[in-house]
Amino acid sequence: MMRLLSPNEAKFWLLDQVAPTNSIVVLQRAEGGFPMQAPPGFDLPVARLGRRARPRWTAATRPGVMARITLAAEADWVGVAEDLLDARIGTDDNPPWQAVVADHPGGQTLLLAVSHALTDYRTALAIGRAFAEGTPVGDLAPACEELLPGRVFADAEAGDLIEGWWSDRAGARWEALGLQRLTAILPPASRTQLTLHRYDETETARILERCDAEGASLNSALAIALRDAAGTDACAFSVDLSRFIRPALPPGPGMAISHVYADLAPGEFWESARDNRAVVFERIEGGEAGDSLLILPRLLQRPGTPPEWRRSGLTITGAPTWRAAGEDGYDQQLVLSAARAGGGVVIPTLWRGQLQLLGCSPEDDVAMPLASLAAALLRACD
Repeated sequence: MMRLLSPNEAKFWLLDQVAPTNSIVVLQRAEGGFPMQAPPGFDLPVARLGRRARPRWTAATRPGVMARITLAAEADWVGVAEDLLDARIGTDDNPPWQAVVADHPGGQTLLLAVSHALTDYRTALAIGRAFAEGTPVGDLAPACEELLPGRVFADAEAGDLIEGWWSDRAGARWEALGLQRLTAILPPASRTQLTLHRYDETETARILERCDAEGASLNSALAIALRDAAGTDACAFSVDLSRFIRPALPPGPGMAISHVYADLAPGEFWESARDNRAVVFERIEGGEAGDSLLILPRLLQRPGTPPEWRRSGLTITGAPTWRAAGEDGYDQQLVLSAARAGGGVVIPTLWRGQLQLLGCSPEDDVAMPLASLAAALLRACD
């Protein structure tokens, strides 16, 4: 057995105990295609219960699963991704990964499902590219919580909480609480529905140029567009904390993702977008993203601490895939995951020079108003 899952990894493992919680890598090529088997050494660990009923990373006992299909249209990969979100992978004696190569007009798309407890969008993309390019997958990263500098956290006892996570005392508390109570604090599980909107190249240029001219990020503009389209008054933003780790982590599996929340106050569109960008930055600098990694350590080590899992009505998640169409030989590089924070998720990326918005929403909840959101953003750029 390898190491215990870190606090953040364990949070996503708990989500997975209720319903599959995967990351789906989507890579697309117009030429060249993708391999029909994993390259040598493409070994991903799986989480298996160890002492005190705590999950640990261990070697997989089964190979990954591979399939090839044909799609009538390129954008039909969305339905394949929905199905892969429900694949049971990455734990116990389940396969460590599942992949589909889809042939379609204009090229091929690789969809690779990996455990979200093992990966965030940065590392999932690295794993997907390793699969596609036949390069080493890399070693499992150390727990990011131990690598982050103290300034990332607001809680003065963050260091002690993180050190205590690995202790037998925390293990005894975990075992005493039991899986049922540990998962009771999580948002309810629901199948994820995916929707896709693509702007044309002219609209894309207009949006990106206006964001730049106004001093607003695309994510902050999307948040205010959603406020105007659906009356949302708060939003969560994903935060890649690996940027604070020095030296930088090498490519490979690992988890360093967190989030912050920001209210969406009424006001003029671009002024509100600039304010939102500033608030998100302030909350990251103030330690909110770091402290989000401490939910489970606090629960195990501070008696009487109430469970804290804020449900998000909407999350906007960036990705390290904001690059020119065709760069590195890919028409698309995207990582998505299930809508498991209690609400919808919006993921902006580029596809062949066009801005696209992927909406992920719980199937049993109100559908993501993606068309209204897309229209509101475009109107603001007139």
